[in-house]
Amino acid sequence: MAPNDTDTQGRRMLTGLIDGTGANPPCAELLNLPRATSWSPGLITSATVFPEELTLTPGVVFGGWIACLVDHFAGLAMLSALPDGTGFLTAALAVDYRAPLVPGPADIEAEVTRCSTRHAMVEIRFSQSGRLAAVATVEQIISRAGGQHA
Repeated sequence: MAPNDTDTQGRRMLTGLIDGTGANPPCAELLNLPRATSWSPGLITSATVFPEELTLTPGVVFGGWIACLVDHFAGLAMLSALPDGTGFLTAALAVDYRAPLVPGPADIEAEVTRCSTRHAMVEIRFSQSGRLAAVATVEQIISRAGGQHA
């Protein structure tokens, strides 16, 4: 992991996404992914609202979209943690739904829980009304990438 006080390309990108001076990646716009609302090294948070249009079963947010959020926020957490010249790719993703996620306010928290030079684990937590509704884990493979983030 990059030292907490190090300025990195990923951290500058996150600051721009949060303060509105940076553009969301095209896939995030296309998939209507919520923006992060804060970050610190290894940690991303988002206070968002799940829209009614994302339900498949009436009153329950589509689980596939939640899995997409898991991958997206895990990637943002990696951007907050890795030094320049490092890339990453998702190797595995698992979601444990503990309660239905429903349209309305939701909090998302993604935290890098382990990180070595070649491998990282990110835990993503979804809460609604103060209750933990889903926990996910993402395994990331880390590589040297000539300054580009995957």
